[in-house]
Amino acid sequence: MKKIKIIINNPLYLITIVVAFLVITSSVGYAFFFETLTINGTASTVEYYGGTKLPTEPILLDNKNNRYHTASNVQYKVSFTSETWENDTVYITYTKYLGMITSVNNKTVFKIAFTNPTVLDYTDGEVTAEITENTGGMLKDVSATISKTTLKPGESCEVTLNFNTKITWRENTEAAKVTVSYNLQGERKYLYLIVKYIAD
Repeated sequence: MKKIKIIINNPLYLITIVVAFLVITSSVGYAFFFETLTINGTASTVEYYGGTKLPTEPILLDNKNNRYHTASNVQYKVSFTSETWENDTVYITYTKYLGMITSVNNKTVFKIAFTNPTVLDYTDGEVTAEITENTGGMLKDVSATISKTTLKPGESCEVTLNFNTKITWRENTEAAKVTVSYNLQGERKYLYLIVKYIAD
């Protein structure tokens, strides 16, 4: 019987054998260690809200005048001037005109409202109010409330500011700042309301 000798003189055969060996070895190794493979961390499709701004969807409270705010018991000859809702702050300005009745205690109640546009709950709601300008000392005090301390997705919240004045001279500026905050994704997020009285 004759012995058959296989002579490999083509380098392509050698490369093919080496590659096949590596593929088989990798497959066996992966299968062997498959049970021990883990992925650390968590995956989420919920958007992350960075920064300190509270995400809000403003509500138009005064449809007749196309305004986000309402104001009740506005003093005589004190009239609406402007309103803007920019980023995390609502600015409301009223002007005091000649002929206003002075030295009368007056409480104007301002309100704004917004909804929670996220898929997450807002929790631990808080509100504070402070006087920021009072050049004539005629803004007696301010206070604020929120209608809900927990706000679920799609729910709305109303913010109320009590603006108490006793104006004796109109050539002064009175202003207050309301800070609304909620806990969102483990961080405090903020919305600000600034109401200002100016002279004409």
